Amino acid sequence: MAEAVILELDNVATGYLDEPVVRDFSLTIPQGSITTLIGANGAGKSTLLRAIYGLNRHFGGTIRFDSEEIQDLKPDQRLARGIGFVPQGRCNFPLMSVGENLELGTYILDRAEADSAVERMLDLFPMLRERWSILAGNLSGGEQQILEMAMVLEAEPQLLLLDEPSLGLSPGNLRQVFETVSEINGRGVTVMVVEQNVHGALQISDTAVVMELGRKFVEGPAAEIREDPRIRQAYLGG
Repeated sequence: MAEAVILELDNVATGYLDEPVVRDFSLTIPQGSITTLIGANGAGKSTLLRAIYGLNRHFGGTIRFDSEEIQDLKPDQRLARGIGFVPQGRCNFPLMSVGENLELGTYILDRAEADSAVERMLDLFPMLRERWSILAGNLSGGEQQILEMAMVLEAEPQLLLLDEPSLGLSPGNLRQVFETVSEINGRGVTVMVVEQNVHGALQISDTAVVMELGRKFVEGPAAEIREDPRIRQAYLGG
């Protein structure tokens, strides 16, 4: 039986001003998988994630989510369809409590759904229940990242886009975030992640895609990419 596909990119070209940053990019993402995008700074990894969520200028190509073309949809429409995006860097409200952040994350839901969504996240991440009244800015880096993922997961996305979730984290917090990503995937959410910690990301991923200068350079099973001499030399310290 053929593997179910949740996302298809066909010759996508996307960028910000007058010229595309990513060109002729094609990729198929199986449902229930974890895919890691790796590459040097400026390779177009974050640009590609933003394009899937509808934050960039679309120059050409097709983006299909769950077999429907979405390249002309706005970000809020893509969220409603089932795509969630956690951007790079802190994106919570640091002067508001954990509880208030979680409540804000339910803005597209009606009241009954919102209450259920918050409770679901507290069950999934008990740490958030324990820190309900603490200001988000007073959490550790790893805890803030988990809060931000929870805020997006409240809308029950089928596809979760993560841009550098381990950026700036200590080794302990980094492990916590990777474990959380694996747990989220284990609950049936497809994950596509851009990650600077290539070794850690490849350990939890099914597929890896290496980008160079806005194009796909190598794609394959994460275990094989991890052993590729070119990738080891460039991204894994030999």
